[in-house]
Amino acid sequence: MSQYQRALDPDVTSEENRSVESPVRGQITLKEVKASAPMEAPADDGWLDLPLPDWLPAETPLSEVEKRRMHGVLSGLLEAIKLDHPQITAQLDALLTELGKAAGERPEIETAGLPLTPFQATDYDRYFRVNRQSAEEPAVAMVRSLIQTVRAVTQLFARSPDLPVVHVRHQMEGFESHAHLLARTFGLEPLR
Repeated sequence: MSQYQRALDPDVTSEENRSVESPVRGQITLKEVKASAPMEAPADDGWLDLPLPDWLPAETPLSEVEKRRMHGVLSGLLEAIKLDHPQITAQLDALLTELGKAAGERPEIETAGLPLTPFQATDYDRYFRVNRQSAEEPAVAMVRSLIQTVRAVTQLFARSPDLPVVHVRHQMEGFESHAHLLARTFGLEPLR
């Protein structure tokens, strides 16, 4: 049973009984942080590709070829969620490779009515490592952003083994729900 499956197991009682606010370990001092091992550097590909909110479709009709491709990728994502950290990362990387890199130029971010300039909006996205995507392939963009998010969050879980299991379980259930929502949006038959 993988660590994420254990987190999804509703029979986990010892972790759920523990208060979320109660620390697992004592207070960590700045001296201990400085003496600890260096943190893992973020991957260069740790960006999140997001379609502009105004371009998010309520329905995305796909060709039969695209339907098979998206069904395969979303099913692969659900299978990856069952794996432990090293295997889930490899599976998610394979799915991202299958989807390919985001195509096209970055769209202009509309800032009319917002208290910021286009430069500030772009700078904000750069700071948070967000790539805004055009609406050329909305299905691919939405699935890619979900997989990128799952990858980033599972890496966080691996670096933070003291996270309460109940929170990990809720997050993984949310990813599964998101995958099923995308499948419905694309008009795919049920996953799994």
